[in-house]
Amino acid sequence: MHLLPRYYRQVEAGRKTIEVRVATPQKRDIAPGEAVVFHNRDNGRKLDVIVRRITPYPSFEDLLSSEDPARIDPNGPPGELLASLRSIYPPAKEALGVLALEFDHRPARPGRPMPMTPMQYAQTVPHHTVYGCLYVRDERDRPVQLRSVYGSRLWQLPGGNLDAQGEDPLRTARREAVEETGLDLGQDTPRLLLTHFLHAGSRLPLNKVGLIFDGGRLTANQLDRIRLDPAEHDMWAIHDLATWQELMTPRAYARLDAIERARRGEGPAYLITHT
Repeated sequence: MHLLPRYYRQVEAGRKTIEVRVATPQKRDIAPGEAVVFHNRDNGRKLDVIVRRITPYPSFEDLLSSEDPARIDPNGPPGELLASLRSIYPPAKEALGVLALEFDHRPARPGRPMPMTPMQYAQTVPHHTVYGCLYVRDERDRPVQLRSVYGSRLWQLPGGNLDAQGEDPLRTARREAVEETGLDLGQDTPRLLLTHFLHAGSRLPLNKVGLIFDGGRLTANQLDRIRLDPAEHDMWAIHDLATWQELMTPRAYARLDAIERARRGEGPAYLITHT
C-alpha cells in the first residue's frame, strides 16, 4: 500500500496504527494476521506490519464515528479528517464501502541476513573485561576491604573478573567472595549499587565494566570467620570513609565513595574512571 510521506512517517514512528481504505475487492480479501507492506511514495522506503483487525463500514462518516481519529492521523485535527479522506477518495470510491485496517508493530517478513557471523563481528569491536563484586560493611556501616598482594597492593572489595564459563557478574562476585573470605555473601537478591566503566589505558589495555552489588552488613561473628586466601590478599580491614580516603589512591577511593553514596541514595549509579 502506498502512503503519502507524512502518513508513512506516522507509521514509522509507531503513532499511526489504523489505515483507512476503500473496499475494493483486493482490499476486502485482506484478513487478520496477514502482512501488509506500506510504501513511501517519495523515497520508496518500505515498512511491513501485521494486520490485527479489518472492519468494514458503509461510509467514512460511519467509520469515524467508531474509530479513534488519533490512530488514523495523529497529527491532523480530528474535525478535518472526514474532509481529508473525501479529498483523497471521490464519492464513487466511497460508495464501495470503506475499511479500517488496524495493525501492530510485529515484523511481517524475515529480516535481512546479518552482514557477518557472530565470531566475525566479535573481531571488529574492542574487547573488554567484566567484574562483579560485593560491597560489605560492618554493623556500623563501615566498609570492609581486602588488601591485594599484587602490584600496587590495592584495597579491594570481595569479587573478581568474570572468567568462569557461564557465569554472570553476581555469580562471579559470590564465588570470589567465598574464595577470598571463606564467607557466603550476597545470597539473596542483592541490590545493584553501581555500574563502573573503566577506560583502557597503559596499565590495563582493555576497557573494563564492573557491577557492584550490596553485600549487606556482616555481623561480628561473620567478621571473625573471615579467612583470607594468601595467594590473593594478606590483610582485611574495617574503616570509616575518611580513613579509607587516606589509605587509597584517589581513583580507587572515588569508586568506594560513589558506591557508598549510591547505597544511601545520594549519588549516581554509574561511574566512569580512567586507568
